[in-house]
Amino acid sequence: MSGATIARAARFTGRNSLGHGNASVRLSPAGPGVGIWFNGHVQATAGNAGLSGHATCLGQGRHRVRMVEHLLATCYGLGVTDLAVETSGAELPIGDGSAQPYVRLFERVGIVRYREGPEPTGLKRPVLVKEGARFIAAVPARGLTINCLTRFPEFGPQFCSFALTPASFGKHIAPARTLARTHASPSALRKKLGLRFRLKRAGRFVCAERWRFTDEPCRHKALDLLGDIALLGRPLQAAVFAHMPGHRLNHAFVLKVEKELEA
Repeated sequence: MSGATIARAARFTGRNSLGHGNASVRLSPAGPGVGIWFNGHVQATAGNAGLSGHATCLGQGRHRVRMVEHLLATCYGLGVTDLAVETSGAELPIGDGSAQPYVRLFERVGIVRYREGPEPTGLKRPVLVKEGARFIAAVPARGLTINCLTRFPEFGPQFCSFALTPASFGKHIAPARTLARTHASPSALRKKLGLRFRLKRAGRFVCAERWRFTDEPCRHKALDLLGDIALLGRPLQAAVFAHMPGHRLNHAFVLKVEKELEA
């Protein structure tokens, strides 16, 4: 399996997810086999991951960085295995709520590929984690396929399915934006986050007024799941089936897969 890093350093600056100020991240090339490290102290691994609100967090104490899932999904989706990440604070910029800003950043600076890289690893038997009616299951397969079903009362049943390639990630998954579960008005939240597109309220959520996909909320759930799968640190070969995934369930799934692979 080949590895990859970016060709040159780049910076991305925007608002943090709470709209309380600016957040900035600098991405720099790293050597083969180094992995993805945040602020030189915390590696992007399942053992270092936790939850912070509705986001994935890496590290503890002053070495803690949240909202890492969109960057990690981009690395996984585009095959970037080695990267140095430096943040100006404890959070990555929210951007437009999708992984598209990172895809564009990687495309602008270029990706350097080399022969050395983590070997793909496959399951020997099915894996299942459940939380009430919600579940994530995976069965042995070639490559990685994600099948995601959501049932938000506000939007009805939505389903998306994709076999992961750099092209499918960049076109069909990366642009999907998140939902904000907040009591703030759409106009106030738009101003707070500095967004260029209009927002609307849909029940418990505030979301984009005009969607990029008819099933954008479902695709964003698949995006978040991919970002959490990236915490394995190696390509997973499996067919994944997820019903109403979320970061807590995603992390339980990744830890179970990691245990299965080690066994």
